[in-house]
Amino acid sequence: MTMVVTCAFYGFVNRTTKVNLQVDREALEVGKVFAFEGDDYVILSVIESDGIYHANVSLEQIHRARTILRPKAAASAVVEVNQESRRHEGQEAALQARLRATETRLQHVLQERDEALKLLDRAIQQLDRLHRGDGTSATS
Repeated sequence: MTMVVTCAFYGFVNRTTKVNLQVDREALEVGKVFAFEGDDYVILSVIESDGIYHANVSLEQIHRARTILRPKAAASAVVEVNQESRRHEGQEAALQARLRATETRLQHVLQERDEALKLLDRAIQQLDRLHRGDGTSATS
């Protein structure tokens, strides 16, 4: 069964965007990865309220970097990770997330600009038609 799910994106600086996605019910579970606008996201949590589903998602690479940074006790061995390397990976992931958020904001601004230019072009064409239609000209 395919349903519409509102997804809130985490791991972005100053991004409050929520998006409605169509998702198969079977694919809507914590830990599943899906592609959206060229990026891979992981589902962090799923909430159902009054028959409406919501999911909290994060970029897969950020989530992966965060889970690597969390200490995990393995039953057979303990893996040591260089703290400097972890800090560098975390900073890199944060910078990548900020870059993607900035690119997304830039795309939205460019779309708004293009729409405004189309409206302006239509208004100029209408003014030209009105000017030609009333029988007056600048040379008369």
